[in-house]
Amino acid sequence: MRLRHVLVAGLVACGFVFAQDAPSVAPSADSAKAAPAKQVKTKKFNKSVTGTVVSVDAISNTIIIKCKKAEDTLTVNDKTVIKAGGKVVALADLKADTKVSASYKMEEGKMVAVKIIEKPAAPAKSKAKQEATAPAAPATPAAPATPAIKASSGN
Repeated sequence: MRLRHVLVAGLVACGFVFAQDAPSVAPSADSAKAAPAKQVKTKKFNKSVTGTVVSVDAISNTIIIKCKKAEDTLTVNDKTVIKAGGKVVALADLKADTKVSASYKMEEGKMVAVKIIEKPAAPAKSKAKQEATAPAAPATPAAPATPAIKASSGN
């Protein structure tokens, strides 16, 4: 019985020795790469969309923007900045068929608008530029000059 106690005590002592040695072992190069010493916070980048306004719903605070391939519905909140003509405006001031550029972030599965900027309409071409770019009308040939007839005196 005494021998049994000594063996159990010896095994327990060895267990403590091995348990203390484990942290003192230097980590391998592979484990150092896998677990960085500092955890860096990842910044959530805003995504953007550019297109034409399909509709604006000021009651439900949403705007639908038609892009090249699809329509995106963005939710607008009190932190959303909306600009038109360089001035801050309300959501209701945006009209359908207006070109806009919007940045948004994903929150709880919704596209929440951070900033919506109305694009200025393309300026109409000036009359001089339109004439310069328009194909020229074919020129009409000038009438041939007729030789002047000299009046001769009856000599």
